[in-house]
Amino acid sequence: MKIVLLLLILFSFNSFAENCYVYVTSPVVNFTQSTSDQSVALDLDLVKFSNSNRCRSYYLGFSKGSAGSYDRKLYNGGYSVNYNIYEKENTSKELWSAYENSSSRKVKVDMDSWYKRVTVYVKLPAPTSTLQTGLYTDSTQIQILPRSSGSTGGGFSQLTTNLNIQSDINLSLVGRGGQYDENQTSHTLNFGTMTTGKMRSFDLIVKANTGYRISVSSEYDGSLAHNEKSNYKVGYTFGVNGSGMSLVGSKSSPKQIYSSNTPSQNGRVIEIDVSLLNTEQKLSGPYSDYIYFTAISN
Repeated sequence: MKIVLLLLILFSFNSFAENCYVYVTSPVVNFTQSTSDQSVALDLDLVKFSNSNRCRSYYLGFSKGSAGSYDRKLYNGGYSVNYNIYEKENTSKELWSAYENSSSRKVKVDMDSWYKRVTVYVKLPAPTSTLQTGLYTDSTQIQILPRSSGSTGGGFSQLTTNLNIQSDINLSLVGRGGQYDENQTSHTLNFGTMTTGKMRSFDLIVKANTGYRISVSSEYDGSLAHNEKSNYKVGYTFGVNGSGMSLVGSKSSPKQIYSSNTPSQNGRVIEIDVSLLNTEQKLSGPYSDYIYFTAISN
């Protein structure tokens, strides 16, 4: 009777599955705001807790994330941007779940010792348009599953991927009808010999990924001041898209000239005209003023 009982116990122990538990880190990838492709080498540290031969080989994979497919996306409310996870930096095959049958879409991991570092690549293509401001994020499950039959366990953790898009407003000052140039942030209006009513024009072009307001201020409060005797001045009318306004008092209290509740991804053109007021009996010599444009997000 004792022998039969002992055989039953030995048989029961041999039928147990091997628990190949693995600890894996829970990393965070933070992409930067950029107009270029980005690739982040992500190091995953794996630690196993069994020396059994059944616990020497594993599959590493990633869940679909919030997109519900392997066309993974980072989400910012109703807005999204594509990204994905790859075994190698120069491959176009994204990694799938460790539970999928396709072994070519999973990373094969051999662990002959208790510790292993595995590197995968998280890639964010260059955006094809200006992105809405806010935090784009996604969470995917990191899955480590033993490859040997009769083994259980493995390990799970979470990969969080973020892209924070901050307000980005850019101004360009160009001649009337000119194209946007991010390096052109100043413009000179030359009136030559000043006469009453003479007008000079330019375009203010705004590119923004958010709603914005444009304000203007004048160093001499809407006047051209004599370069040597600044108390001698020639006033002017400041026109915005055909509507004239005065810049008197704008040095201490800038005046809003334009606002938009929507982004201007392709460039919003604001036409600016400066028309001289009375120039009769003014002191001869050069006159000048400095006009400053300020853009802030709504």
